[in-house]
Amino acid sequence: MFTYDIQHGGDPHDKYDLKGQTDYDNFISAFDAFPWLDEIEKANANPGGCSPTLSVKNKTDEKDFWVSMSGDRNNHGYLVGYVYFKTKKGLLGFGKEEIVKWVEIYLTEDKQQIKDYFKLYFDKKYDELHTAIKQLEKFGEMEAQN
Repeated sequence: MFTYDIQHGGDPHDKYDLKGQTDYDNFISAFDAFPWLDEIEKANANPGGCSPTLSVKNKTDEKDFWVSMSGDRNNHGYLVGYVYFKTKKGLLGFGKEEIVKWVEIYLTEDKQQIKDYFKLYFDKKYDELHTAIKQLEKFGEMEAQN
């Protein structure tokens, strides 16, 4: 089961507008209707807040995929984040391995590409999704916070 939420530009990082259950078509309608540029302006007016973000969670597989936007009205781009479980080595490569929730974040300006990635995500083609997004410029990766 997929659910999604929205974080509005400039809102506190822990504030989410929970939208409930969704599928690919309904999510893409929300993505297309979202006022990205207005939300960037709100985020820029409140730099302590979050960037505008739409996140989808697969409650069954515990994998998340999200899209955010940064920049300004005239120069902007998307960030896509893929959250999954990863085995992490112990301290300095020694010690006990642990399984953590990990996020990889990539950059793109291509709105259609994002829709294609979400299609792979909703079709649960996670290996294909992961391979595809790795072709983008990497913004960063880290242990996921939630």
